[in-house]
Amino acid sequence: MTRTEKDRSTVGAVERSVETGTPAKMATTSTDYDTISPASRQPFRISDLLHPGAENAIPRRDLMSLTGLSDRELRLKIEAERRQGTPILSDCIGGYFLPGDQSELDRCVRSLRRRAKEIEVTAAAIERGGDEV
Repeated sequence: MTRTEKDRSTVGAVERSVETGTPAKMATTSTDYDTISPASRQPFRISDLLHPGAENAIPRRDLMSLTGLSDRELRLKIEAERRQGTPILSDCIGGYFLPGDQSELDRCVRSLRRRAKEIEVTAAAIERGGDEV
């Protein structure tokens, strides 16, 4: 009778291990070939690293260090988030930040539009042969 009870508990333990996964298989899996940490494989947003207000701006170099992204990759990621509607603001002094108030957002939009107009004037001048540059 004792033998039967032990057999049943062993069977139950095996059934439970099958139901919850195969721990023995997971424990023997090698991860030595991984060169990228699991955290760096997770999708993240630049905006999650930023704080509201120009006084809390983070320089691009610091964001590159935090994220491990190159300058180009970081700029592309910021642009992608902006185009999805995330208001990532920037200035020439501090770096990148989220709007602390409406005036900061308005100031950044004015700056971007002014730059866009300047680029358009330059492009038109080049197109005409450099008459106005």
